[in-house]
Amino acid sequence: MRVAVITPYFKESVEQLRGCHESVAAQTHPDVTHIMVADGHPNSEIDAWPVRHFPLPWNHGDFGDTPRAVAAMSACSQGYDAITFLDADNWYEPDHIETLIRRQQETGAHIVTATRNLIRPDGSVMAVCKQSNGADFCDMNCFFITRAAFAAIGAWAFKDPRASIVDDYVLWAIIKNSNAVLAHVSKPTVNYRTMWAMTYIEHGETPPPGSRCMLRSPDEPYPKLFDYWEAKRLHEAGQPIT
Repeated sequence: MRVAVITPYFKESVEQLRGCHESVAAQTHPDVTHIMVADGHPNSEIDAWPVRHFPLPWNHGDFGDTPRAVAAMSACSQGYDAITFLDADNWYEPDHIETLIRRQQETGAHIVTATRNLIRPDGSVMAVCKQSNGADFCDMNCFFITRAAFAAIGAWAFKDPRASIVDDYVLWAIIKNSNAVLAHVSKPTVNYRTMWAMTYIEHGETPPPGSRCMLRSPDEPYPKLFDYWEAKRLHEAGQPIT
C-alpha cells in the first residue's frame, strides 16, 4: 500500500520540521512518501530532503488547509492508496503507518483513526488523549484515509473558508455523515504537541505561555482564535473580546 503523509508548514523551526520528517522517514512500512507544503514561507533546506516539496508562493491564512488540499489532490492523481496528515510540530511513532494498515486490512475499513499522545512544548508526554477517540472526534493528525473515502477530503477542501479554524471537526462531520466504514487503533502512535489551554486545564496543569483558546460571538457562525492569557486578562478586566 502506497501512503502519502502530508505536512503543511509555515514558520516552524528547522528543528521541528526535521523532527517531523524524520519520524515519517523512520516508518517501518516501506512505501511512505512525505509531502511537505510551504504555506508562503518555503524553507530551502527541505529541498535537499527525500520529500516532495511544494512551495506555495503566499500564506493562505487558513491554518494549513489549502496546502493540505493541494497535496491531497496531487497524491490522489499520483495513485496513492491512502493519505494521512501530520502537522509540522508533531511526529509519528515508527510503527504508526504499519499499525494503521494492519487494522485496515483486518477490518476492511475505508478510514482508520489513530490515538494520540498529548505532548507539552518541551516534548514530554502529558497524557493519552481521550477526546480524539475515533467515536466522538478525530484530530487531523490521526486520520488514515484510503482511496475509497478520498471524496470526503474533496468535500472538506471546498468548505466555508471561515470554518478552517475547526477544520478537523468539519472533516469528521463529513465522514460521520458518509457511508465510510471506520475502524480505530487504541494504541497511541501520534505525538501531538498541544498549545490548547483547555487541554492543560483538563489535566490539572497551568497552560504555558502562548496557549490558545477559541471563542465565538453569538452572531458569528465560527469561533476565532485568541491567546488564552490575553483573553483571560481582558475577561477579568471586564473588557470585551473581539
